[in-house]
Amino acid sequence: MPRLRRSLVLSIAILGSLALAGTAQAATSVTTVVSGLDNPRGLAFGPDGQLYVAEAGHGGGECVAGGEEGTACFGFTSGISRIEHGSAHRIVSGIASTADTDGSAATGVDGISFSGRRLYGIITGSSDAVPPSGLTADTANQLKAQLGRLIKVTRHGWKVVADVGHVDYQWSNDHQNLVPGQFPDANPYGVLAGRNSTWVVDAGSNTLDRVGRHGQVSVEQFFPNPPASDAVPTCIDRGRDGALYIGELTGGGNPPGAAPVWRYAPWESHPLSIWATGLTAVTGCGFGHDGRFYATEFSTNGLEAAAPGTGAVVQVPAHSTAPVTIASGLNFPGGFAADRRCSLYVSNWSIAPADGAGGPTGEVVRIALGHDRHH
Repeated sequence: MPRLRRSLVLSIAILGSLALAGTAQAATSVTTVVSGLDNPRGLAFGPDGQLYVAEAGHGGGECVAGGEEGTACFGFTSGISRIEHGSAHRIVSGIASTADTDGSAATGVDGISFSGRRLYGIITGSSDAVPPSGLTADTANQLKAQLGRLIKVTRHGWKVVADVGHVDYQWSNDHQNLVPGQFPDANPYGVLAGRNSTWVVDAGSNTLDRVGRHGQVSVEQFFPNPPASDAVPTCIDRGRDGALYIGELTGGGNPPGAAPVWRYAPWESHPLSIWATGLTAVTGCGFGHDGRFYATEFSTNGLEAAAPGTGAVVQVPAHSTAPVTIASGLNFPGGFAADRRCSLYVSNWSIAPADGAGGPTGEVVRIALGHDRHH
């Protein structure tokens, strides 16, 4: 798999020498909502008030050696689940998943978003990057038909809306000078669904994409490179001002504090601007019901020194140079969602091995903010 999985792999080796600890408790109340999830990523509340979670899966039984990440294993273990009464129920299954040999560092359907009653998901990767050999024909063909797709959940499963990954891969191939040595690449990762347009951030091509009502994909913006490696945008939300706000992981080699939050307002003369700085390895973000912007930090140590217990959720004031920590001691947190009571929800253990403690170890935790009682 391309660079997003490569970034996740940087922190996986640490898991081999550390026991899987329970959810860390910070000063803010942190409670487990559901456990036993398979590499949980994006979160979204539906119009029914239920929380939905994207599970990247744990790859599969067909493995291909080589490449910068080593051996990659492919399968169809990714899906989307609805959380009810402390249990997760799969509503969509059989989606492409790529992972390390132990099921960790998976990519699959990683981002989800509602537009009204319609639930959308984005499958990471690109059909252009499917290994040319080492897979059965059936698996290779299924991967090519799924990777990089924006999908819509239906009553009987899901259907493809647009092939974002292919467009981004070709775009990055035509712009290899922007990230020399790493392009072409595509890893559409975060999604924000809307009535007329759906927006996708691609952590491989470092772009913001717009998907029109009829599935047409256009690359709207490239995110500039940080001092080391590249931007790796991972999450997106819309502010009350109508602008889009985007968080980034930043590629390996960047120190803690190197990640910004971007603001994109296409109607302005300078549509892309840095809205805040000082963040580290952002994997999820969005606005709470209180109007404040929050982000999950995969590890406050940065990618190379990532370890269990070093993840955090931070609140990001406008134009700030350092975020405010809301909850710390988390374990590789991923996606983010907020409910109407001003509680925050985060997917925890988003890259854990599939066989830890006898099965998937991912979870969703609830962070009760101090001002819950005012809502």
